[in-house]
Amino acid sequence: MPRDDGNSGQKYSTTPRASRRDVLKWGGVSLLSGGLMNVLAGRAAAASRKARIKSCLFLFQAGGVSQIDTFDMKPDADITIRGEFRPIDSNVPGMPVCELLPRMARQMDKVCVVRSVHHRMLCHNPAIYAALSGREVGESLAVSNKTFASREDYPHVGAIVSRLIEKPAALPSAVSLPFTLRNGPAPSPGQHAGFLGTAHDPYLVLRDPSSDDFRLDELEFPAEMNLDRASGRKSLLERFDAGLRRLEETAAVEALGENYRRAYGLLDSSATRRAFDLSAESDALRDRYGRNLVGQSTLLGRRLIEAGVPFVTVYTPVAAIDGPSWDTHLDNFPRLKKELLPPVDLALPTLLEDMHARGLLDETLVVWAGEFGRTPLIGARRSNNGNNVTGRDHWPGCYTILLAGGGVFGGKYFGASDRLGWYPRENPIHIADLTATILAAFGIDPAQVVPDTLGRPHVISEGHAVPGLLS
Repeated sequence: MPRDDGNSGQKYSTTPRASRRDVLKWGGVSLLSGGLMNVLAGRAAAASRKARIKSCLFLFQAGGVSQIDTFDMKPDADITIRGEFRPIDSNVPGMPVCELLPRMARQMDKVCVVRSVHHRMLCHNPAIYAALSGREVGESLAVSNKTFASREDYPHVGAIVSRLIEKPAALPSAVSLPFTLRNGPAPSPGQHAGFLGTAHDPYLVLRDPSSDDFRLDELEFPAEMNLDRASGRKSLLERFDAGLRRLEETAAVEALGENYRRAYGLLDSSATRRAFDLSAESDALRDRYGRNLVGQSTLLGRRLIEAGVPFVTVYTPVAAIDGPSWDTHLDNFPRLKKELLPPVDLALPTLLEDMHARGLLDETLVVWAGEFGRTPLIGARRSNNGNNVTGRDHWPGCYTILLAGGGVFGGKYFGASDRLGWYPRENPIHIADLTATILAAFGIDPAQVVPDTLGRPHVISEGHAVPGLLS
């Protein structure tokens, strides 16, 4: 139903749009045979000729960044809205940023600040699912310990890219690091390939790149395993796998074989091992990114993009057990000042400067976004978490993300929030439209139909690429 912030007169609908997936889901597997499959393949090929980017680095700020305290400040509002921080000028006239982001202020000419993203999911797990897959599914206030990942889920946007673009020779098609997001006992939904099957799951790096002993043991052969023995085992596996497929042509067997082949490909790839070797970077550059989880994970993301990985997702913690979290229900201002904004003001501007210098921004889209923002009103309660006296609650009604590279017009705003920041005032962007825009940048038709592991057809996105967001 329409929502109104009470001061701007601007309204927009939070009613979920009709699902094209629901229309096609029960159309039958026979729809994907013969001519229709040829038509769909033709559409995919046509779309791929219009690709603007070769890669995407998705810096996912789990927990939810306060837009009011960073890139969509409201200095003229009451202190209960504007908070403690003041804006400072950036290198783009008319685009101020928070005073705690002085380095980022010098890189704003490379960034498009999108201030009108919205969806309806008020709690972490359904909002994470929406932000990573572009789908609003289930209850907005779903309790985290009852909402977790399933193989029936819609896929992570990086898994869609893995499924629909040409694969790199040896590297993974998608990588996620440095941990699996959890807000409850099980992984949050939206982080894997869901109904596309395990073969398209992002390769998970579950180690802290800032640790002194960071290395991926799984990329090394065991000491007792020489190359001849490994090759022999690979050959035996291939013969066994071929025979097993003749006995039972199932999706599960095919996925198992693909995972084995992918594992051997990684072990056999010197390019992969080099991409994960942070010691190849100078100490000075590693210091500029920040010797912490955020900084070194961001640097590793850049190395993977440079090596040729099409889609890299770098997570920050949603739960404090993994490190400082943007989920600032309590002590919003001291936590932003001491724990959260300083690492961003090292890693993000250094990344933009570094990628620009290396020519990587031309064909790489950088996305800096979380699952939602925070309430403009300090102490307001909108989610099922009531401890917001000194903080800001979850708020998906209107929040801010940053885009850079990949055809993005830098030094610009796209969209705007209303006077107090509750709802979009100009150019509202639904979360489905954001993921559709990312897919379109890869040359993927968001309306394309793909089968799941059982052959059932699905439209990969309910959104539409946003005109004017990318060049």
